[in-house]
Amino acid sequence: MQFLYLILSIYFGRKNPLFYLIFPIALVSGPGAFIDPRTVLIAPDVFLIGKNIYKDVIIIYLFLIVLSLRKDLFTNVLRKSPMLAYGLFIMVLILITFARSGATYEAVNVMRLFTHMVLGYFFLLLIFSTASSRQFISFLNVLFVVTGILSVFYVINSAKIFPIFYQGNLYESIDIGQSSFFRDFDTIPYFSHLLFILAFSLTIFKSMDFNQKAVSFALATYPFVLLYTFTRSLLAAVLIECAVVILILGIKSPGRIFKTSTMTIAIACLLIFWIVQTKFKNELSYFTQRLESAKYEGTNEENLNVRIAYHLKAYEIVNRTHSLLLGSGLNKKYDPEMGMVGSWDVDSTIPFFLIYTGLIGVVFYYYIGFHFLFRTISHLKRQFNPFSVALLALILSSLFSNLLMGGYSWGDPFIFLPFVLVITIENLIIKEDKIIAI
Repeated sequence: MQFLYLILSIYFGRKNPLFYLIFPIALVSGPGAFIDPRTVLIAPDVFLIGKNIYKDVIIIYLFLIVLSLRKDLFTNVLRKSPMLAYGLFIMVLILITFARSGATYEAVNVMRLFTHMVLGYFFLLLIFSTASSRQFISFLNVLFVVTGILSVFYVINSAKIFPIFYQGNLYESIDIGQSSFFRDFDTIPYFSHLLFILAFSLTIFKSMDFNQKAVSFALATYPFVLLYTFTRSLLAAVLIECAVVILILGIKSPGRIFKTSTMTIAIACLLIFWIVQTKFKNELSYFTQRLESAKYEGTNEENLNVRIAYHLKAYEIVNRTHSLLLGSGLNKKYDPEMGMVGSWDVDSTIPFFLIYTGLIGVVFYYYIGFHFLFRTISHLKRQFNPFSVALLALILSSLFSNLLMGGYSWGDPFIFLPFVLVITIENLIIKEDKIIAI
């Protein structure tokens, strides 16, 4: 299936450079894009299940696309954030790790996590810099439609209406009475959360630059995806981000709150809630149980306290090994010790960066996040637009949730995409003074 995506990327990318991203988006989506996660490209005896090299392929592919677009690149965008300094910092840590422990298999795997994140940011930023407003809007319209379709597939598969995705690796099956359904994360449409908050902001602003049907499709399907994730933190993030968008709009342009688009969203939300209550009773009952249990689990050792334990254990390790500033190196030397506490690498942010990159790395990570947060606020003061409002809400929510919770999948080349979009929107408005400017 991945070869079909590659062909589509090359064909459509010749007309719009952003469509070159079809292939890497499909690869990073994995099972949600009908790519079997059990397969590897080379050396199956080394790259076992869950350790394929798709992310390496993504980085190489993005690099080749950047080379092919070199005549159209705006390289000045690379200097518009502290990411260059962060990239140099990671390079220093890689050299230190090589000097200490050499190129061991475990060390290389951790190095890949950080190089993928940094290089992914730079390559994506350069590719987006070649696009015009028209190409950018066209690309997002397609993403809205495709994500909406994949959201429908996700619900059909999760509700056990029809087995659309590979069933062997689904997270868990839930049985409520005589009803049964799946709860899965790998098949969630990859950009569904990001696109939902963008669609929400575009609809409230009543932006006419984008295809309204495509935006509405993504907006209407995501609540059902959210239902089948049964994830309380994700629900909280969505509600907070929507509230931030409405609050900013209410402060900056209160008259828009009472416009037709806002009322339409309110009615649509009530309709979706009614559908969920009447057609998804068992799923709603299970989600409600999880929400109610949060009152107890919030103070339970297995939830809040265990996340605090991650922080304390990580600090104890770097303090004991005299590596507080630069961490223990980009290797997995202390992973077993941290693993005795719990799933620290997927349920935490600060401990992850503290162990590998030290206090300097933790400060660097949050400095980058707050840099883009305040940069977005500053840009909104000059040019009020729905995209920057949505990105502000998303970055704000992510920064504070990451204080105790885990973030995206570490090592993901698309992890810094919201930051890429912040700079992209600035450049498009400066170059054309048209896109999504209100």
